[in-house]
Amino acid sequence: MGRNAYFELIEQDEKMYLLVHPPEGDGEMFQVDEVTRYLEFISFPDYDNAKLNTYLDRGAFGEPFLLWPEKIIPVGGKCIVKVDRDGMKALARFYPPSSGGDIMTENEIIADLRMAGVKHGVRKKAIDHFLENHEYCRDYLLAVATKPREGHDAKVTYHFDINQTARPKMNEDGSVDFHQLGNIKPVEAGQKLATLTPVDWGHPGVTVTGKPLKPRKVRNRHLRFGRNIRISEDKCKIYSQVSGHVSLVEDMVMVSDIYQVPANVDASTGDIEYKGTVQVTGNVNTGYKIVADGDIVVNGVVEGAELISGGNIVLKRGMQGGEKGSLTAEGNITAKFIESSNIKCKGMLKADAVLNSQVECREDVEVRGKKGLINGGSVRTYGNISATTIGSEMGSNTKIEVISDKDLIIRVNDLHERNKEIEAELKKIEEVTNGIRAMVSRGEEVSEEQKGFVKRAAKNKPALQKELKENRIERESILERIDTNKRACVKVYDAVYAGTELNVKDAQRIIHDPISHCRFVRDGADVRMTDL
Repeated sequence: MGRNAYFELIEQDEKMYLLVHPPEGDGEMFQVDEVTRYLEFISFPDYDNAKLNTYLDRGAFGEPFLLWPEKIIPVGGKCIVKVDRDGMKALARFYPPSSGGDIMTENEIIADLRMAGVKHGVRKKAIDHFLENHEYCRDYLLAVATKPREGHDAKVTYHFDINQTARPKMNEDGSVDFHQLGNIKPVEAGQKLATLTPVDWGHPGVTVTGKPLKPRKVRNRHLRFGRNIRISEDKCKIYSQVSGHVSLVEDMVMVSDIYQVPANVDASTGDIEYKGTVQVTGNVNTGYKIVADGDIVVNGVVEGAELISGGNIVLKRGMQGGEKGSLTAEGNITAKFIESSNIKCKGMLKADAVLNSQVECREDVEVRGKKGLINGGSVRTYGNISATTIGSEMGSNTKIEVISDKDLIIRVNDLHERNKEIEAELKKIEEVTNGIRAMVSRGEEVSEEQKGFVKRAAKNKPALQKELKENRIERESILERIDTNKRACVKVYDAVYAGTELNVKDAQRIIHDPISHCRFVRDGADVRMTDL
């Protein structure tokens, strides 16, 4: 690396000359006007500018150029500082002292920087470099601004599908399945819904003149959410508190365990599978399906659809199943009417009319509304069956059955025997593991077989304890049902017509003539009629 050309003022014979030192190596030549700017800077007396320019342009520097015929007061080394417009840097060019002048010191350089307004970012290494090398007529970067540290916008990452557009599923044959639209975004209790990457405001910088440099503006955001959602302590994560569905309304996360269908369940909604409760404002059209862990409530009519509920089913108008529709509930079923449908529930059934349907319940069946009619099909339950009218004057085949509890008794006995086996196995595990622990505490050697038993016991014991607990709960529930239903019967508040088959706990009676206002109970091997 070479050295730039530079010039200096020298005194000879009581006169002042300009001596030019040509560049060395790949050094650069200074500009002609730099000389005039320097001379103006030090207030040099008048000189012949035209002759000076001619001398510099000619480039023959064997002899110095006479600037002034008299001696001047010696001029020390100079530093001309230039701060760029945006204050990001300060450049300096140094000039040697004239004959008899002093070389610049560090303090003088810093003073010149201050005079130029430089207050920040002074590069001491650059000053040291000049003081060691004294390279003139070259740019020294003596001060650099501290750039602002740019921040970033706050960002929210959603951990669920935020696309609100219903897109039908394509079948393998190329047809479109309008039953699977993906309208519902299911969510489990405890599931993470969104994460906030907090805003970074950045940090201001400083110009070389000490002015602040603001980082670019950033956008702050917060996690916005409704009920059924909890936020982490650091306010950066949100979780669902319930199983249900999640939606994004503008930028607010909403979780509900009740899914509202504003109109009908049809091609616009597809099938519905939901963790909570489903409420349908309109109808449920033929061929569609609702599966809900909670209740299902339909304000309109259910056609030949399939409804499966982990809770209760409420049909405010009723169901016209067309031999295709079905209702299955872990709880109760309540409907205005049920026609040509398959019904199963572990609770009770209440309806104004049940026509030509297959019904099976665990608890009471009550058909006591304005019509209170059971006509056609079959109704089976472990509990009581109450109706205003059963059958019709036309003699339609109607089967009514209070189910025998013998299968429940068998299940109770099976659970009892299984529990005895589990208790014996748990006792054995406890005894053997205690014995092995005692051996270890005494310092006795334990065989590999014994170690394997302990490992298997640790793995199997929790599952056995869980099964034992569940079996006990089920057994107690069945025993309670047996006790509640031991006097179950069929009650008719108006009339039961010919063609009706009555079964009460394996005893059977066929109705040949209309009978009014009576109760049918089992009496030995027969079904006996008594007063209400």
